[in-house]
Amino acid sequence: MRRNGQSGTMSSPMTQQGSPGMLRRSVSGSSGLNNLAKSSSFIRRNNDRDVMGNNVGVSPGGSNAAYRASLVSHYAEDLDRRRRAERAVEDIRTDGMSSDNLKIDSVELYSRDNAREHRTDRYELVRDTGRDIGSSSSLAMSMSMTNMSSLSSMDYRSSSSSSTTVLRRGQPFFMAVRMKERNFDPRRDILRASFSFGPNPQVTKGTKVVLPFRMNQREFNRAPQKWDMRLHQQEGFNITFQVHIPANALVGLWRVTIETTTTTPGARVDEFRFKDDIYILFNPFCRDDPVYLDSEDLRREYLMNETGKVFVGTHHRPKGRRWVYGQFSDVALPAAQLLLEQSGLNPTERGNPVQVVRAIASIINANDGFGLLEGKWEGSFEDGVCPWVWTGSSKIFEHYLRNGSKPVKYGQCWVFAAVATSIFRALGIPSRPVTNFVSARDTNHTLSVDKYFDVFGDEMKGGPDGDNQDALWNFHAWTEVWMSRPDLQAGFNGWQAIDPTPPPQFWQNNSGDQKNRGPWAVESFRRGPSSVESVRRGEVGFAYDTPYLFAEVNAEVSHFQEDETSHWGFRKIHVNNYHVGRMILTKRPGADDDVSDADAEDITSLYKNPDGMSRYQKHGDGCFNSHFNQGMSSPYLERRDRDRDMMHYPGTSVRRLSIVDIARKPWYDESRHAVDPGSAAERMSSMNAARSVERSQPMFDNRPISDDVYFDLIEQDKVAWGQPFNLQVHIQNRSQEMRTITTILSANSVYYTGVTARRLGRNDRQFVLQPGGRETLQMRVSWDEYRDKIVDYGHIKIYAMASVQETKQCWSEEDDFQLEKPKLDVQIRGNPQVGQDCFVTFSFMNPISVTLTECEFTFEGPGLVRAQTIKYRDVKPGEMISFVQKFMPRFNGERKLVATFNSRELGDIIGSRPIHVRD
Repeated sequence: MRRNGQSGTMSSPMTQQGSPGMLRRSVSGSSGLNNLAKSSSFIRRNNDRDVMGNNVGVSPGGSNAAYRASLVSHYAEDLDRRRRAERAVEDIRTDGMSSDNLKIDSVELYSRDNAREHRTDRYELVRDTGRDIGSSSSLAMSMSMTNMSSLSSMDYRSSSSSSTTVLRRGQPFFMAVRMKERNFDPRRDILRASFSFGPNPQVTKGTKVVLPFRMNQREFNRAPQKWDMRLHQQEGFNITFQVHIPANALVGLWRVTIETTTTTPGARVDEFRFKDDIYILFNPFCRDDPVYLDSEDLRREYLMNETGKVFVGTHHRPKGRRWVYGQFSDVALPAAQLLLEQSGLNPTERGNPVQVVRAIASIINANDGFGLLEGKWEGSFEDGVCPWVWTGSSKIFEHYLRNGSKPVKYGQCWVFAAVATSIFRALGIPSRPVTNFVSARDTNHTLSVDKYFDVFGDEMKGGPDGDNQDALWNFHAWTEVWMSRPDLQAGFNGWQAIDPTPPPQFWQNNSGDQKNRGPWAVESFRRGPSSVESVRRGEVGFAYDTPYLFAEVNAEVSHFQEDETSHWGFRKIHVNNYHVGRMILTKRPGADDDVSDADAEDITSLYKNPDGMSRYQKHGDGCFNSHFNQGMSSPYLERRDRDRDMMHYPGTSVRRLSIVDIARKPWYDESRHAVDPGSAAERMSSMNAARSVERSQPMFDNRPISDDVYFDLIEQDKVAWGQPFNLQVHIQNRSQEMRTITTILSANSVYYTGVTARRLGRNDRQFVLQPGGRETLQMRVSWDEYRDKIVDYGHIKIYAMASVQETKQCWSEEDDFQLEKPKLDVQIRGNPQVGQDCFVTFSFMNPISVTLTECEFTFEGPGLVRAQTIKYRDVKPGEMISFVQKFMPRFNGERKLVATFNSRELGDIIGSRPIHVRD
C-alpha cells in the first residue's frame, strides 16, 4: 500500500487545467489527486491508536482526529473515482473525433533505478512496499541503470507501481513513454515533456518547464543551469529519454505531463499526466548546488545518518540524548512539503536554500494553529505528549499528517532542533543539532541578561517593572545547516544557524487572542539562517537575525540588587562575561557511543574566539574532541584567521576596532575581564557587536570595584536522583582588617529554561572574618526535602550572594546542576534478520524510595520498528525490572534501537543499542 499521502486539507494542484489558449486540449492518463491530498497507509495503519501507538479503540464521540482523517481519505478517494469516470466519458467522446495525435499508453519514471543513481534509494516512498521490502532479492528485480538498453522490454505498468520518484537536482534521470497505436513520426508528430511546480505554474516564473522531444538530440546541449532532454533509445512504440535537472531547480513536488500534437497549425494538444507527483530535492553531492558538502564522511553523518544525539543537561555534565531523525520514513517528505505550503513561501523561492530553511524555521513551532509542534515548558502535558517521551521525528510527522496538519503537542527546544534536522536532511540539506550550555535568551535586544534581586536576596521575576523577560537557560538547542551564502560577502559560507524555537516573548505571552497571526505572520518568529562565522567575528549586521544568535552565546550576565542608596533603586553586584556560552556541543562525525558521550564534539571555537573561551573549553575533561576542521576544504574555513585584527563594517568606511584599539581605549575596563586578561580577540568581537546594538554600549563602561574578600561557589559533584547534596561557598579575607560579611545561599528546583519552580533550601548568615581568615558557608538538602519539588529534568539552580559591610563590596554567583538518572539497558537476543521475529530486553533499577506508577516504555528504530508505546506495571522501590518486547526488522544493515522509560514519579530514562540486521 502506498505511504506517500498527506492530509486532504489542501486543494490539489492536479485538478487545475492547463493554461487557456487557442489550442484544444484533452487530458488522459491515470492521474489521481495530488500527493498532498491522497490518503495513505500511515493513516490506516494507526487509525485505532493514539499518538504514541497505544491501542485506544474508537468510541462514539471520541477520536475526532481519527474520524476527520477517515473523512479526508474517503472524500479524496471518492473525488478521484468520480474524476476518473468523467475523464473516461470524455475520452470516449473525443476518441470519436478526428485526431492524428499520438496516444500515450503509459509513462515510466524508473523510480527505484533513478533513486540508486540519485542516492535516494533509502527513502521508504521509493522502496517497493509490496514485496520483501529491503531484501537483496527485491532490489535485484529492479534493473541497473548501467544496462539501460533493455528498458523498452520492461512492463511499464508494474515495474514501479508501488514507488514514488525521489530525485536530486543537478543530475539527469531516465524516463520512458509507450505509445498506444503507432510509432513516433518526427515528420508529423510533436511530443513534449512538461514539468509543473506549485498551484499556478508559469514558464516565465520558472515553475513550469516544457522540453520538446527531438529524434536527433542524443546529447545534452543546454547550459548546466537549464533543464534539458536527450533521446536515449527508441524501439517500436517505446521511447526512452534522459532529462537533466539543473542544480538551481525548485525543491518540492513536481507534476509530469506528456503533451502530444501534430505539426499541423492549430492542431489539438493532448495531455497525459503521470499518475504521481515526483519529489526533487537539494543535492549536497553536486558541486553546483549551494548545499554541496565536499566530504563523503560528513555527508554520511549530516545527510544520511538516521540517528544521532541532541545534547542536554548542564555545562558540568552534558548528556547526549539519542534521537531517531527518520528522514527516510514515508512521512518525512510529505510533512516537509506540507510545512512549506503552510509557511507561505512563494514557490519561486523554493530553490533557494536560504529561504527554504528560513521558512521551515518559522513553521516548525506552532503559530495559532499553523505549524508542526506546539511548545510548552511548564505545567501539565496531559493533553499531549511530554517532550521527553518522544524518541524520534517520524511519530511527530505521522501525528501531524493524520490529524489534518494540526500542531502536535508538545515540543521543547531540543525537540524543535531535532525535528528541524530531520526535515532538512529529508530535503537534502546537510544539518545537525547543536546545543549551547548556559544560553542567553535576550528578549529586549541588548547584549545583556539582567537579573534582579530584592533586599532579601530573592530573585524578582520580571524585574522591578514586571516586564523584564531576560532568561538564562541551562541549555538551548538549535540547528545548523550547511550551505554557501551568495547573499553575504566572502568568508561566511558553511554552517548557518537557524533557531526553530519560538522567542520567549511569544510563548510566554501567547494567550491565543493575538491578531495578525497565522501563515502570513511568521516573519517575527523566524530565527536565521545566521552565519556561524559572522557570530564568531561579531559581525552582527549580516542577515539573518545574527544579533539574536550572538547574544545567545556572548551576552553579559548582570545581577542587580535593591539598594535604597542608589539613585535608581538598584546596585549592580555581579558581571560575568564568560558565563554565557560555556560549551557548544554536537555529535562528532563517524563516532557513535551508546554507553557514554565520547562521540561529543566541542564546536565552541566556531562561535567564539579560542582565547576568549572559558576553562571548560580550554582544558576540558578529555571527553570532548574537535576534529571538524581536520581534512576539510571549504570556503567557510579558508578565511577563519584572515583579517582578525582589522575588519570593516559592511557598507561603511568606518574601521572596526582592532586589538590595538581596544588596548588604547580609556573607557574599556580591563578589570572586567579577570577570567582571561589576554582575550583581546574575544573582546573585539563583542565590541564589534556592541557598536551595532546601540542599547548595549553602556554595558562596556563599568568602573572597577576594589575588593579584598574572595568568594568561591564550589562546583557540585555528581548527585544521583534520590540522594542528598551539599552546597558550599569558600570565603577568604585577604585584607589586613576585620570584615563583617553577610551571606545568602539558596537552592531552587528550576525548569531547564531557568524559570524557578520551588524553593529547596536557604541559608543566611552574618559573621566577622579576621584578617587572613577563612570560612565555609554550607547547606545540605536531603531527598525528603526535594522529592516532591523537583520538576521535569531534575535541574537545580544555586544562588549565592554576599556583601562586606566595611568596603561595600558585593558579590553574587549562580550555578546549576542536574540530578543523575539511571540508564535504560537495552539488549538484543539472537541474530536479527529481516522479516523474522526479534526480541529486545529493556531493564533498569528504580533508584528512589517510592513506587513508580503509570509506567510505560517507548521505543523505535529506523528500519526496525515504528515508534510505539507499551504500558507497564508499577515498579517498587529499589526493584530491578526487565521487560521483553518482540518486533520484526524491516530492512537490513546497521540499525539503532532507541528507547525511553517514563512514569509519573520518574521519567526520561533513556537507552539505545546498535543492531546489525541480516538479509
